[in-house]
Amino acid sequence: MDKHLKIIENRVFFVGVGGVSMSALATLCNSLGIKVAGSDIIKTPETIKLEKLFNVYYEHNKTNIINFKPNLVVYTGAIKLDNPELKFATQHGIRIMERSKFLGEVCKHYKNVIAVAGTHGKTTTTSMIAEIFIKANLNPTVHVGGDVVNLGGNLVVGGSQFFITEACEYKKSFEHIKSKVAVVTNIEADHMDCYSGFSDLQNSFVNFINNSKTCVINYDNNVIETIQTKNITLINSVNGYNIKNIKKCGVGFRFDVFEHGVYLGNFKINVMGKYNITNALFAIAVARHFNIKPTIIYDALYNFKGVMRRNEKLGKVNGTIVYADYCHHPTEIKNSIMAFKQHYKNILCVFQPHTYSRTKTLMTEFSTCFKGVKKLVLFKTYAAREEFDPNATETSMFKKVKNKNKCVVLIKEELIKLIHAESLNYNAIIVLGAGDVYWIIKNGLKFD
Repeated sequence: MDKHLKIIENRVFFVGVGGVSMSALATLCNSLGIKVAGSDIIKTPETIKLEKLFNVYYEHNKTNIINFKPNLVVYTGAIKLDNPELKFATQHGIRIMERSKFLGEVCKHYKNVIAVAGTHGKTTTTSMIAEIFIKANLNPTVHVGGDVVNLGGNLVVGGSQFFITEACEYKKSFEHIKSKVAVVTNIEADHMDCYSGFSDLQNSFVNFINNSKTCVINYDNNVIETIQTKNITLINSVNGYNIKNIKKCGVGFRFDVFEHGVYLGNFKINVMGKYNITNALFAIAVARHFNIKPTIIYDALYNFKGVMRRNEKLGKVNGTIVYADYCHHPTEIKNSIMAFKQHYKNILCVFQPHTYSRTKTLMTEFSTCFKGVKKLVLFKTYAAREEFDPNATETSMFKKVKNKNKCVVLIKEELIKLIHAESLNYNAIIVLGAGDVYWIIKNGLKFD
């Protein structure tokens, strides 16, 4: 690959550089010899890592653009167009580009783009694919929406033959990606603040798929009939890849995989959650598309250690183990609780709702998804990019959830006190949500 991506000027400024995708893209550009700088509001572990590579400004101010003199300004979808840095760039003829479009442009410079989308499982599936390709010595460049234990982060800078990336449906951003292989793990209602309805969401996934040469998708996905991409590989189908003889093995599972009706091999994953078997099956299908040997796939999946904030062990409090999981959609929550229930009987669950729009859209589903936990603690909603909505708060959810043993906590210090005080009453504490509750617990609790 050329040292400089041709669509990128030699000085690029990232607005909202602390975001998981933005930080990876900024780091990629920096590694390719491009001058990089960025801004964000809050200092986080991610921005502290970035500080070692380039200048990070902790405010959005036009002087950042004046001082750095970029040729291109890239901004995340959460940034509004009245941002002072974007306004200054626009007024002075400096090119601006939204993150998803920038990612799409970056993809054009790789021969084989593998893009993984879906409501659930895309980060883990992307990470599994990356681990397989690395084990196969294919030297992929990898861009993931989470910190992967095996990778030591969310980015691997490799060659130009393979670009493995997570593709997000927020604001239809993944439609900018043209791929060799498009993976769709599943499609459920989410990010509905960006879509006119569920059919609009489905159509966006179809557009993403039609921008690919090959699609890997679950056989029961109801968009298959509208896909124009000719080459479709089915998952959980005898006509594609399917699984038999699942056996629980430690924290993980063993299972047999069949490829177009023919036995491919027995595989083992050492991560919690039966849903990860399906994630592994997607990864196997993609690997086989590029003729990677089953023995290499087995080794990669066996040694896959997971993703931070996906059933991550944080430590113990008064002898009770504490886990964190990024899940914030009702289906993900149900699956996560089901996985933990296989190991722990009495569970204290802390959940932080993520965005008011998601809470309102899926309130009915949220009301029943916490079944199985002994006690539910709802923490203050993480608003992210949204304005306050009194009808879609953690308190609104509290009134709807069916759990009898439940409470609301709005102050982080009170949450820490509650966990310390009640830890002895449970076998495990699980902290769920995509917001700042993870850092509040990780930094606030005194682990044994």
